[in-house]
Amino acid sequence: MPELALSGLDGSNPLGFLAALGVLDAVSGDEHAALWWRYEAGWNPVLASSCQSVADLVARLDQDRQSCITDPALALAYDGKRDLKPPPAVFVGYLRNLVDASTMMRRRSVDWAAAFATDVAVDNNGNTKPTALHFTAGQQQFLQMVQELVKHVTAEDLTEAVFEPWRYSRPLPVMGWDATSSRDYALRATDPSTDKKLGVPGADWLAIRGLSFIPAVPRGTRVVTTCCSGGWKDGQFTWPLWTVGLTSPVIRSLLAQQVDQWSMPERRSRGIGVVLSSGIKRSEQGGYGSFEPSISA
Repeated sequence: MPELALSGLDGSNPLGFLAALGVLDAVSGDEHAALWWRYEAGWNPVLASSCQSVADLVARLDQDRQSCITDPALALAYDGKRDLKPPPAVFVGYLRNLVDASTMMRRRSVDWAAAFATDVAVDNNGNTKPTALHFTAGQQQFLQMVQELVKHVTAEDLTEAVFEPWRYSRPLPVMGWDATSSRDYALRATDPSTDKKLGVPGADWLAIRGLSFIPAVPRGTRVVTTCCSGGWKDGQFTWPLWTVGLTSPVIRSLLAQQVDQWSMPERRSRGIGVVLSSGIKRSEQGGYGSFEPSISA
């Protein structure tokens, strides 16, 4: 299959890593599409798929985006809100509807919903406890921001995200997953909820697509997010970069493993080039999340 280097995506940045997963998920109609990482000036992903050129891939990504505008997984609404913290009964009903409409070959919606939260864990207010990658707070509403991205990201945004240097020039919502910039209120002169932050919306949208690889699962009455450990305000996001072509099912299995616990010989034998980790911090004022720069784990 043709190979394309996704030179705009940096695997050492959680946003770049999640966006690369999103690219693979968007072309998942190619049964044998595969992704791996190559180190040159940095860790960049390589995609093998039926796309013959940059233009082909961007067109496929934009077509996928358009198909997501009406995806029922993004339609969760309650009490006038579009976030991931509904009353548990509302979330259960939402999940049941998605499961009833899914099939083995049509499961994008349920995979997405599985990454948002579980129907088990609740927060201190008795509402659904979302994924550890829920970095929004205050007036921000996760799914409202997602809806703005899915409707307004352009082919040019996708091209910049995947193949070009990031310019941070667009005022669309920023999900907070870029480790090169922090929204920690304690480190800022103003409340981040009042900012209209410039970002790379193509990367944020593709990272949202990639969330389906990072499900949230129940552990007792708690929620545990794949690749995440630690507490809500002092957690860690840990992920591997692999140097052999892996398909989506294999990547999902790999990310469910505690790869940071593998010895170096084990990592090499399984094609792992590096394991990286970024701290997850949340501000005391409002709980806005951010990633710290990554380090080798």
